[in-house]
Amino acid sequence: MKTEKIYWIASAVLTLVFVSCLGYYALDEEPDIIVREDSTRREKVRPASAGAQYKIYLITMDQGSSYWQNIDAGCREAAEELGGIDYHWDAPTVRSIEEQQKCIDRAVNEGAQAILLSATSQTELTENIRNATTAGVKLIYVDSAATEAAVATLMTDNEQAGRVAGATMKQALEKAGISSGTVGIVAMNRQSQNTILRIKGFRAAFQNTPYTVAPPIYMQSDWQDVKENVRVRPNYVGFFGANEQMTRAVSEEIAESGAKQIIIGFDTSDYTLSMIQEGVIYATMQQKPEKMGHDGLILAVRALKGEYTGTGAVTDTGVSVITKEQL
Repeated sequence: MKTEKIYWIASAVLTLVFVSCLGYYALDEEPDIIVREDSTRREKVRPASAGAQYKIYLITMDQGSSYWQNIDAGCREAAEELGGIDYHWDAPTVRSIEEQQKCIDRAVNEGAQAILLSATSQTELTENIRNATTAGVKLIYVDSAATEAAVATLMTDNEQAGRVAGATMKQALEKAGISSGTVGIVAMNRQSQNTILRIKGFRAAFQNTPYTVAPPIYMQSDWQDVKENVRVRPNYVGFFGANEQMTRAVSEEIAESGAKQIIIGFDTSDYTLSMIQEGVIYATMQQKPEKMGHDGLILAVRALKGEYTGTGAVTDTGVSVITKEQL
């Protein structure tokens, strides 16, 4: 009887230990992404891994497209290749200058030694960027630059990309037997330097041609308004979506209405590629966001090591045209 009692006591103790261990591991398995009250979605901040030499942040405009995820993927690939990197991606959930300012300040406060930044504004981040560089942070722009000096900038030559998009639109119109008409442009907002340059290049491609390029339609914050603006222009022969989100808005409306306008898009989300496969979108401009992230992080580490001492260099990471034939 005494032996049996000892057995049950031992079993109870082991059970308690087992449950405690389960609780410990459950707590340790927190999600990698948390949502903060300041409307940013960001990685859980972890202690630097053993042997980590450098703490580097990527700060993008928002998290609303796969484009930013691809830059992050390039950064992660480079961090894994190099080793010893404590890497974090931080960004507002939706595009906001104020929230991106907070992201920059937070990265500095958390000990960032280098920041890869895609700037939401050329001028309105100035104070935050200056505070970062004064604190010794190495700054590299990816995709979009502000006016403050940086170690380097890796981005698409957006004016040239716009020209390529315009040339591709003309080719598609001629192929469809359309020799004249009005082409529309749909863009995110008026302030984005990338958008301004893409539109400038696109317009340049249509100079001295029988086609007319209409004033841009800007989304601002109303996705449905963009779709409505496309719907009430059935006489337009084509539309250029100046970024990933606008490419989707235009193609959704044209697919739903059954219209046959030519669409030239920007970037290569799964949705965009599926619409190319279905023949709704003729072509899209493929940037190289993974290259921006990968090469940008490697350059940041070289700058931190003192191996790279240049400032202000701008590298065009290039653009490719993706049509159904390339899929």
